[in-house]
Amino acid sequence: MNIDIHVHLADIEALQAAKNAGQRPGIGVLSHLLRWVDMEQSALGGEGSLNERWLNRLVTWVRECQLDHAVLLALDRVFDPSGAPAPRQTLLQVDNDFVASAAAQYPEFIFGASIHPYRKDAIPELERLIKRGARLIKWIPSSQHISPDHPLCLGFYEALAHYHIPLLSHTGLEHTLGSKRSYDNHPQRLIPALERGVTVIAAHCGEHLFLHEPSFFKAWASMARTYEHFYGDSGAFSVVTRIPALRTILKDPLLRTKLLYGSDFPGIPAPHWCWQLGFSTMRNLSKITNPIARNMHVMKALGMPEEVFERANQLLGIRKEIV
Repeated sequence: MNIDIHVHLADIEALQAAKNAGQRPGIGVLSHLLRWVDMEQSALGGEGSLNERWLNRLVTWVRECQLDHAVLLALDRVFDPSGAPAPRQTLLQVDNDFVASAAAQYPEFIFGASIHPYRKDAIPELERLIKRGARLIKWIPSSQHISPDHPLCLGFYEALAHYHIPLLSHTGLEHTLGSKRSYDNHPQRLIPALERGVTVIAAHCGEHLFLHEPSFFKAWASMARTYEHFYGDSGAFSVVTRIPALRTILKDPLLRTKLLYGSDFPGIPAPHWCWQLGFSTMRNLSKITNPIARNMHVMKALGMPEEVFERANQLLGIRKEIV
């Protein structure tokens, strides 16, 4: 089965409410999302709530392309080291139960939960969300103020290993939420999780987006060769600055076995960012109106083999059920 392991799900109604109330969190994300999916107010006709129409559109895109499943990702609040919520530091929250309910509506969707490891109830919350169908945990360390090598994470890692739940953690600089804590996104900070038996997927393989930024790609590649259960995803790799890293991965027999397909929707670069494909190919790919299908075709044009699209199936299928 083909799986996109990296699809962000926004609660558009909650973001709209925050915007109307003059609140800061998530407003930039809302504006970006509405532009991306052509859901400005003039295009919001139809039955059902805004979120219902948004989910219907998303599942239609998935059904129209060659995907069997898309992993929908939540994003937990910021918690401080004492375990208390930190609302002023929370740039964006996507509620776990909102994503779990969306995934339960459609067989094409898989629930990707997000649990801050500093929470006092982190392990009970993990067990609760596994019962709701969670198949992995998603972090953006810089935005969630998580230091992945902090001792507070160790017990949570042991629980992830026990239940065979993979951790999908952003690596490299983060741009959408604009956090300045990029040092938390270095792949090496995930070593304590690997040492405790967690399957870790480094989103973006530590690669940079802009040439003037530091790249953690070499660190990712070294760790992928060292740790059996360390992987990376192709989120937002369809961009001129990341294509060289993608080609390095695909040419290396070992690194190729460590790559999973992820789009990073809705943060998918347009085909005209892929100059290496040539003008004619970029133009033809730009005509595909389904953004999820378009990204798949771009990645295949860049040489991504079928095995990369299928690899997540095995990783997500192995977990111990809670009785």
